[in-house]
Amino acid sequence: MNAALLIATDDEMRADCYRVLARLFAAPPDAPLVTTLADAARGTDDELGSAWNELCTLAAKVGADDTALGQLADDYSELFFSVGEPRVMLYGSWYQSGSLMDVPLARLRDDLAKLGFERDPQVREPEDHFAALLEVMAMLVTDGRAEQADFFRRHLAPWYAHPCQRLEADSSEFYRAAARFARGVLDVESELLAR
Repeated sequence: MNAALLIATDDEMRADCYRVLARLFAAPPDAPLVTTLADAARGTDDELGSAWNELCTLAAKVGADDTALGQLADDYSELFFSVGEPRVMLYGSWYQSGSLMDVPLARLRDDLAKLGFERDPQVREPEDHFAALLEVMAMLVTDGRAEQADFFRRHLAPWYAHPCQRLEADSSEFYRAAARFARGVLDVESELLAR
């Protein structure tokens, strides 16, 4: 079966995809994550399945090698953190308004409050971080919440392609594959949730 069709028809798989993506963009991969990914390749050859298998193959190359894991941690820092502007921003406000902590973040905070989500005081990142939004979508899908389509349209659809495109053009092979998979999953979601 086509991987995109399978994801679109299975809420558990949709939620799992969101959780994996959230973890990939929340922090550098650790040994348990790369081990899980390395064992998760599937026999699909469509575009989305190919992107998933590429990510799993790259994770298998890393394995538990401390040097390779350290390189992924360096890649993560170089891509998403820097003095000044990082190579790839992971904040929705940046892509929607051109600056951080702007009106899109205020709208997001209002919507999260209406959905009953509260900010964890130990989390330092603003709520419009890519990983945080993916985690919220995982929870909305898991709970079968009708608001998932509106939340996706308002807070991910307008900008998710931008960081994915920037990452797909970057030198980090692992994050190119992660971005390709992310864009594939979110493109499928965009079609599914537009219905």
